[in-house]
Amino acid sequence: MKNVLIICGSFPPNSEVGGLRPAMFAKYLKQFGWNPWVITRSFPKNDSRYNNKMSINLDDIENQISRIEYGEADELNYLEERNIFTKSRDFFYSEYSSPPGVYFAVKEKAIELCDNHHFDLIFATSPDHWEITLGSLLSKKYNTKFVVDFRDIKEQEQGLKRTFREYLQVQRFVVRRFINTRQADLITTVSKYHAKVLSQKLYKKVDVIYNGYDHEAFYPQDVVFDDTTTFKIIYAGRILNKWYRNPEILLESVDKLIDENKIGVNDISVDFYGTEKDIMNGMLANVVNKTFVNVYDSIPFNQVNEKLNESQILLLLTNKGRKGILTTKSFEYAGVKKPILCVPGDSSELDELIRDYDLGYSIDNVDKLKLKLLEWVNAYRNGLYPSKIESNVDCFSRVNQTKELAKSFNSLFN
Repeated sequence: MKNVLIICGSFPPNSEVGGLRPAMFAKYLKQFGWNPWVITRSFPKNDSRYNNKMSINLDDIENQISRIEYGEADELNYLEERNIFTKSRDFFYSEYSSPPGVYFAVKEKAIELCDNHHFDLIFATSPDHWEITLGSLLSKKYNTKFVVDFRDIKEQEQGLKRTFREYLQVQRFVVRRFINTRQADLITTVSKYHAKVLSQKLYKKVDVIYNGYDHEAFYPQDVVFDDTTTFKIIYAGRILNKWYRNPEILLESVDKLIDENKIGVNDISVDFYGTEKDIMNGMLANVVNKTFVNVYDSIPFNQVNEKLNESQILLLLTNKGRKGILTTKSFEYAGVKKPILCVPGDSSELDELIRDYDLGYSIDNVDKLKLKLLEWVNAYRNGLYPSKIESNVDCFSRVNQTKELAKSFNSLFN
């Protein structure tokens, strides 16, 4: 069995963005001949970002996980102690200050780890860039194979309005992305679109490893519904802003159906879990019948499956022009085997995935959505609404995607 060091900016039980993907690889890699070690950043309990709701059973490798506690106070100290030289350095090495000083805090422990253990491969996974810089350093220092995993790329956000400062920051990261991947033997990413962009811009071989769903955490459950139960649409996650995820055509469609007396206010509900309430309030400004919308706090990871199974349809949000965004949520919904409603769709890879695997519907038009909603509600009233999809989505399980990752690792040693 070969040893792999996984470098990631977040890791369970911390529920920050980007931690689930490396955690699922770590959970299943041993089944395919790879012994995972993990080094990551964690937040102290007094940090505003501390959120340890992502409980995943990783007992068999727990003693191989190094969590470097580094919080807001440490970041502030790093920024305050910089001089003209280090400020200039950080301008060109943007990952040193984003997040501030994390690279140096983790680097010290990572070198100690590599001095005491032999690693056959370094696996650095984004969304931050300090992980890639550190992985490049370690692979060169210890003459180790190096794989870079991109969960996000800046090209997926074409059309997003940025200030000049934000634009400059993005361009700095693009330059550093190119430089830091020169040492890489292979690149992995989450979609075909990402793979195409990265192979063209980085001149490297790129393998697609989908996010997938953990079959132990996301699966169908039998839920008994009676005739008085409301037709329930559930969305679990954040929205951040309308450019990223836009539910407005769904809100408008339901509002119009109620206004036209085609459905009652209690016939349908749209429930958001973990969504920003202030953002949702802004989106509801022009909605007359607001009572069908419910916004709840986020729920612990180990309770999400039960909540998703309470729905009749699961809401997936995207926006036009967002190419290659195949989120974990897409696959977790498929694992639960509830029909997916994607609005307004991306007219690209996500829509194709939903269509090709018969996972549900992608609708970008209010009139079409009104007809479909009315059809679903009437079918549900009459006991004719399909409670589950029949598609075989086993290929997207985390264990099968980890198997594909292990094949990519092995290819470097053949």
